[in-house]
Amino acid sequence: MASDDEDMGGRVSGEDVALPKATVNKFANELASTLGVRLALESRELLVQVCTEFVQLLSSEANEVCEKDSKKTITAEHVLRALQSLGLDKYYQEVADEYARQKSGDKGRSRGGWQRMQESGLSQEALLKQQQELFNLARADPVAAASLPHGHQEADQPEETD
Repeated sequence: MASDDEDMGGRVSGEDVALPKATVNKFANELASTLGVRLALESRELLVQVCTEFVQLLSSEANEVCEKDSKKTITAEHVLRALQSLGLDKYYQEVADEYARQKSGDKGRSRGGWQRMQESGLSQEALLKQQQELFNLARADPVAAASLPHGHQEADQPEETD
């Protein structure tokens, strides 16, 4: 029988477990700013509640999938199957692709600057020169500098020497 802290689905109540508000708000505000909109306080609070409920629902379903497999540890595959059993098939492929990318170690844009610097093949002197050029561009025209895609600045190209 479920304890007072759990509902009939075995989930702990939202008052006891919740996603960090600051994290959810950061994601929501970043997305909203890319769309050119602002979020009201009530909207942000609702998003935190909805996200928490979604994670609890998905976790609960993944736990059921795990138990059906007679396993004690929920794996990524259990989570993927839980998406399908909840009728969220349209998200399955995107989540599966991201999981594969994370598993293979190719984290794309989440690579650290140090790793990108080492992989560039440029000398420290050339990298410092590029950095200074980017600083100068940002000072001269912040809008143009901000519009350069991260990791694809014009200064990333090695200079040709005669």
